[in-house]
Amino acid sequence: MTRRVTIVLGIVLSIALLFYALRDVSTTELMGHLGQANLWLLFAATVVATLTFHLRAIRWRVLLAPTGYQLPFVSRYAAVCIGFMVNNVLPARIGEFARAYSLSRIEPVGISAALASLVVERLLDAIVLITFLVFAILLGVGETSVSGAVSGIFTAVVIGVGIGLVTLGILVRSPNRFLRFVERWFHRFGPRSLAEKVNIILVSFVAGLGALKHAHVFVRAFLWSVVVWGWNAFSFYLGFLAFGILEPGIPGALFLQTVIGFAVAIPSTPGFFGPFEAATRFALEIYNIEPSRIISFAAGYHLLTFIPITVLGIWYMRKLGISRDELGNSDEVGRVASDPEQVEDLSLIHSDRDRLTLSQSE
Repeated sequence: MTRRVTIVLGIVLSIALLFYALRDVSTTELMGHLGQANLWLLFAATVVATLTFHLRAIRWRVLLAPTGYQLPFVSRYAAVCIGFMVNNVLPARIGEFARAYSLSRIEPVGISAALASLVVERLLDAIVLITFLVFAILLGVGETSVSGAVSGIFTAVVIGVGIGLVTLGILVRSPNRFLRFVERWFHRFGPRSLAEKVNIILVSFVAGLGALKHAHVFVRAFLWSVVVWGWNAFSFYLGFLAFGILEPGIPGALFLQTVIGFAVAIPSTPGFFGPFEAATRFALEIYNIEPSRIISFAAGYHLLTFIPITVLGIWYMRKLGISRDELGNSDEVGRVASDPEQVEDLSLIHSDRDRLTLSQSE
């Protein structure tokens, strides 16, 4: 799917989901709920949600450790802020690429290795969100008229994550065999220069998947993922309290963030406006909460948590001298990522290959 098609599809889906979220919602009631919201609790929810990005930066250290890169917290945090800012202000959801690219601009780390660590991060996120979804269902979320839809989403996600985990596991267990196969295939059917570039990228990418091979690293990263999403769910709970939404409680917050987490994965406008509100209405209507209160919560929470990370990302981007064009042009990011002369020092590439060889011989 090309970037232009993705952008157009995202706009169409976002508009459709906004119509779904706002249907039968009284503007007067919506503004009334916003005016009655507890500002201190809403501020606390915003602070808690923003601190989640600190936890993400800490977890990233664990995921990058198997590659041999020991990077300072401030560098990881800056890249996290820039990546999430890009998702908030630019189309086509290229925040992960921007995050990896930003880290490579700050520290001597290859984009391929950084992207691979983010693949593992997203896999862990999916596993933890599914776990929270199961927890919420066991506490009664499924005892509604939409239980079939919830069960269907749950089943599809479990299957998808399972396939991804098995595939990456096979790749990590036999990296050299996989790399030799790809190298032979490209040498047979493609130019030698392309084969060498692809091989270089895959060496760094596979090295970045090291967290899947080392059980202790994977467990640590998983536990940090539980902390990240548990903390983020607490911010949703505080937002509930700010708008007088009491029935869902902590289980409802866990359920809501799972629904939102998978909803924002679809193409959408920058900032996920549309999918966020639609997912919130879908999740909270299960608890028989009036639509106007749901949308007032969604609007207040979404807008206030949108601002801090966006401002931080822009600040770090300007401080580091990274231009908007560098982050906004996904084709340019892809081109840089595939050119080892621009993003990867050859000594780092050989180091990645050596680590893979040694791990195979252990």
